[in-house]
Amino acid sequence: MNKYIAALPAIRPPFLTLAPLSCLVGLAYCAYQGITIDMFDALLSVLGAILAAIAVNTINEYQDFQSGLDLNTTPTPFSGGSGLLKQNPTLAPIVKRYAVGSVIAVILIGVLFIFRIGAALIPIGLLGLLIVVSYTKVLNKHPWLCFIAPGIGFAILMPVGAYLVQTGNISYSLVAISLVPFLITNNLLLINQLPDIVADKSVGRKHIAIYYGVNVARWVFALSLFSAFAGVVCLVMIGLLPKLALIALLPLGLCLLSLVYLFRLGDNIAQHLPAMGMVAAAANLTPLMLSLALFMSKS
Repeated sequence: MNKYIAALPAIRPPFLTLAPLSCLVGLAYCAYQGITIDMFDALLSVLGAILAAIAVNTINEYQDFQSGLDLNTTPTPFSGGSGLLKQNPTLAPIVKRYAVGSVIAVILIGVLFIFRIGAALIPIGLLGLLIVVSYTKVLNKHPWLCFIAPGIGFAILMPVGAYLVQTGNISYSLVAISLVPFLITNNLLLINQLPDIVADKSVGRKHIAIYYGVNVARWVFALSLFSAFAGVVCLVMIGLLPKLALIALLPLGLCLLSLVYLFRLGDNIAQHLPAMGMVAAAANLTPLMLSLALFMSKS
């Protein structure tokens, strides 16, 4: 039991908040439409999302240890892995069990929902599972797939799935709303990859900063950020979001400060950790602000 407790850092607890906040957007959209939320299904969908996040974190932790990547990275609060297995390699089998166990748990929750809700959940579940199990070894070798994978998994599949569980339907308006946190979630991964470029390249990874260079990565970050700003405004203007949703522009403003440091420091961004922290904060606060706006403007 002590080993299981010692291996808990591999699940990356500080990074698990994004999963429930992403689901919250879907639940808030239900409330906004006047749909009564089934709390059991809501909590079970949130649990499934958290377990999916644990699965991708532990798979990444274990496979990075197996590839030797961990030995070449310097962990920061936002990049480089937890450093757990580098310090205590004997915990590797425990981390693997966490990974396998969380994947199995996600599948079981998904199967339960499919029997209860119907086959509409199958494509979302399969795509999410594919992202979880292929992210480290496959998606990281394809720059654009690697870039959009976290946004699809967290910002789109989780809220859309949470909504689908409640209603039995997919809302394409919700998909459009989810594009805002999608853009910021992708940027969170992008900026967190920069300190590890040399180490990642040594094991064959080809994310945007490696494949196209740091300068292109800067501009991709900037384009995504300004698209998120424009997205919030446009969604309010066309009526898909209430006017109160403009509060989501506030956390996006944090990323503007990060952008300044990104252009100044490039792959040395870890020299100013608050710049990375502000993107992490924005990735969490943006879906939270959208959810609050939807709940407070509900029918």
